[in-house]
Amino acid sequence: MHYTWPGNVRELKSAFEFAFVSCQGATISIDHLPINILGQKDGTQVKAAPTVSLDDIRKKRLIIALEKSGGNQSEAARLLDISRTSVWSQMKRFNLRGRDYIKN
Repeated sequence: MHYTWPGNVRELKSAFEFAFVSCQGATISIDHLPINILGQKDGTQVKAAPTVSLDDIRKKRLIIALEKSGGNQSEAARLLDISRTSVWSQMKRFNLRGRDYIKN
């Protein structure tokens, strides 16, 4: 409530993407937000955490989707609500191989 959101909507979007990636369960909580947004109980701001780039967040989301889908690009695309072509393109950009996520 006390955070000023100096990055406005972009920072808010990035914070939610970070929370999505850091949450392993079904519900995102305040603990999943970047530490620089949380602040301390006395109202002072904590030291800023290293920033995470949007590409880092996208790569992490893709890896999680590929792990959940057992390397199936179509299923990963469905989980991420993007096209299979987008999954393939991101895999190429981040140098990821689908076979690395196939469950044995």
